[in-house]
Parts: sequence; structure tokens; C-alpha cells
Amino acid sequence: MTLEDAITELSQRITTICPEAVLRIARASEEEASIRVYAPAGVETAIKAATHEDTIDLLTSEGLDVQVLVYDIATSLPPTEA
Repeated sequence: MTLEDAITELSQRITTICPEAVLRIARASEEEASIRVYAPAGVETAIKAATHEDTIDLLTSEGLDVQVLVYDIATSLPPTEA
């Protein structure tokens, strides 16, 4: 699996849980990225639960380090896309 595949898969999982979530993706290298999720506080636990095992599996079996960081959109506004 490529980093792009992993980002796409995790992003789809997140937007299935919370279609109104705003995602910002930062790629650090060909093996590392972070997905910043800005969503209502009520879905934070569901997003973390849905992505936690996948991110660990990606790291241990594929060597891809993809972090999913969830922020409350009411208190942390997402940065504009570059």
C-alpha cells in the first residue's frame, strides 16, 4: 500500500463517520503524513476508534506512519488549504 492509498482509505473512513469534517493533510515524507480532522466534539471518539487500529497496522505492516489528529471545529478552526 502506498502513502496515498492509506490517506485515501483513512479519509474515506473519517468522512463516512462525519461527512461535515474538514480534513487537512500534511505529508512529511514518502512514508509519513498527518491527517488533521476538524469535526464536532461529539464525533471525536468515534473517529479515533475507527482509525486507531488501522494506523497501527499501517505502521507495523506497511512501514507507513499516518497520524490522525482530531480537533473540535468549534474551538479550533481549520487552516485554509495551501
